[in-house]
Amino acid sequence: MKQRVFLFLFSLASLMAQVPDYFPLVPGSTWIYRSSNGASPLTLRMGQQAVIAGQAYHRLEGYSGSPTWIRQSPQGSLYQWDESTKSEAPFLLFDGNEFASTAIACQQKGRAEDKLADYKGPVGSSDTAKVIRYSGGICADAGLTREIFVPYLGMVQRAETSFIGERTLDLVFAQIGGITYIKEPNIGFALSLTALPNQIAAKLVLNNSTDRDLVLQFTSGQTYNFTIRNDRNEVVYVWSADKLFPAVLRQLSIKGEEVWQEVLPARGLNPGIYSVEASLVNSDGRKFSATASINLP
Repeated sequence: MKQRVFLFLFSLASLMAQVPDYFPLVPGSTWIYRSSNGASPLTLRMGQQAVIAGQAYHRLEGYSGSPTWIRQSPQGSLYQWDESTKSEAPFLLFDGNEFASTAIACQQKGRAEDKLADYKGPVGSSDTAKVIRYSGGICADAGLTREIFVPYLGMVQRAETSFIGERTLDLVFAQIGGITYIKEPNIGFALSLTALPNQIAAKLVLNNSTDRDLVLQFTSGQTYNFTIRNDRNEVVYVWSADKLFPAVLRQLSIKGEEVWQEVLPARGLNPGIYSVEASLVNSDGRKFSATASINLP
């Protein structure tokens, strides 16, 4: 039911919006892809924003061989900054124009289909998907064949050619702006923020929907931490910096949903966009971290 609801909302939003957002540029977002027929797993991460040549770009990791600075045009297409030429070039065009793909080093061309498509995969289904198809490049038995994007969710499928046939990667987990979408029984960690007068209300949710207890180990009374950064990626606040925690070995067993809430001070912070990173400080090697942005007046 949850999957049907959120994809229905995306379909409704795409009908209402003049230009659907096929790749949300939300700092801290993560997309994880898995394959059922041999393709290597893929993880995309959206980093912080930076102003380059007077334009706001976002750092995207995982889509191609090296991190890429991308921005979105008013028409919904994406452009990348080329540091070597000090200029920008098309990254993903959704308007039907051909563009040179930099996803892999095969010199391929991509073009979005004019007609919206149906998509059904691990995260649900949509009838407003946009398909980008890729021509053959210089690589033998390698390269992209297509990518599918769902409005307000991003890329949901990538297909690659290989010497044994086509291999596909499907989206199984996405966390966008503190909201988590999951394929199946899994473990999700999400952060949501609300601006208050001189404060930021933060809510952490750890959701264990597997059939086993999630047992976390801690070496002190501290369970989590928060770090606030400004638009220059400078740390302006660390929640634990002025706190003392008892040195005690303990464990926390979670089945279902665990929620923590904190109010972070914002007095003295200038108006603007800040990123808040939240993480658990468990000592057993498993990492739980989420980042969300907030615009302080």
